Amino acid sequence: MAAVAVAACGGGNSESTVAVLPIPVVSVDLVADASKSVATSIGATVIAGASSDEEVFNMAADIGDSWQLILNNKTGTYTIKVLISQYGLTSTTAASFTKTTSGAIVTIKDATGKALLVQIDTRTRTAGGRVLLGGKVATVAGTGYVVNDTTKLAGNYSYLGATRNASNGIFRDNPIGSLIVAANGTDVTVCDQGIVVNGACAAIPGSGIPVVPGRLLKLSKDAATGLIRIKVDARDFGALHVSAGDRGPVLILDRFGFNDENVLRTGVILAAKSAKLAGMEFNGNFICSTLGTDTGDIVVANTSFSVKDLVSNTNNTGTLLYNKAVSSIGVALDLDGVAIAQFKNETLAQASLVLPLSSSLAVAAALGDGTLDICRRAS
Repeated sequence: MAAVAVAACGGGNSESTVAVLPIPVVSVDLVADASKSVATSIGATVIAGASSDEEVFNMAADIGDSWQLILNNKTGTYTIKVLISQYGLTSTTAASFTKTTSGAIVTIKDATGKALLVQIDTRTRTAGGRVLLGGKVATVAGTGYVVNDTTKLAGNYSYLGATRNASNGIFRDNPIGSLIVAANGTDVTVCDQGIVVNGACAAIPGSGIPVVPGRLLKLSKDAATGLIRIKVDARDFGALHVSAGDRGPVLILDRFGFNDENVLRTGVILAAKSAKLAGMEFNGNFICSTLGTDTGDIVVANTSFSVKDLVSNTNNTGTLLYNKAVSSIGVALDLDGVAIAQFKNETLAQASLVLPLSSSLAVAAALGDGTLDICRRAS
């Protein structure tokens, strides 16, 4: 509103002056707004707690389990509810947690920070960190949303993950490729080490890897648990959690199931909508973690990054090549949606592959070693 002041001047003349109050500047959080739009488009709803005091997050543990983090903000206690376990794990009793907030990032941890240390990005309701449960330590990635209508997930996705034998941790592998969620929300075609062209699996140009016929998975909603289950034929393949990322839905797959040799394979696979990267999608400060150990504190600015190795306590720098991947002979290939992270004095063959998922989450792997770093927003 404008404030109007009229001043009378001598000689019969009058002069009016208008003073306009400053218009308040409204701060718009583009990430939060974009995430809300994605949540609406996929019909995602906030996971309900037992009361308004509770916040709930469904999480995939990279050892191949699905757990639920329940925070009671009134009592200051948390519980870990086991949704699916390949190790016979059971839910915890209530324990105290502390909460610290830095901007949009809320850090939750137990008294020691050893049993629970999770960062929550309030803009996207994405959770990531590490949890110790029943003697098993794991890196977790999760979401405060649940999706009931899987037809809204239809589209093409790029994925990256890590799997291993559940019994002994050997025969590690880094699944990588693309997948197609059909319009019916049930059929999922997996293009191992491939891309999607005209709705079908195709080879990555220049990779030398032949086209592999797409493997068909099936999605279904489990009425008892509310989880999205994934099967191949009649066998378990995993469970799916969905995050409302600011660039589209993020699929967080708790991978578990017996292979053709009747060996239980477990791990985690994450996927984002396939799209060409502009070159700033990994910007910010992230903590990367694998199998329950924080490995790196990384700061990214467009094509440059610096890392503090949290295991060796050393520092390094490097560059990012967006929309590129490394071939088996160490040559950069054009591949939209991913990036090569190369340390200084490191060859392309030694570099890692990064899949930015949202402003809250990314994954990285040095392909071939069978491990996966889940990188969560730290600030």
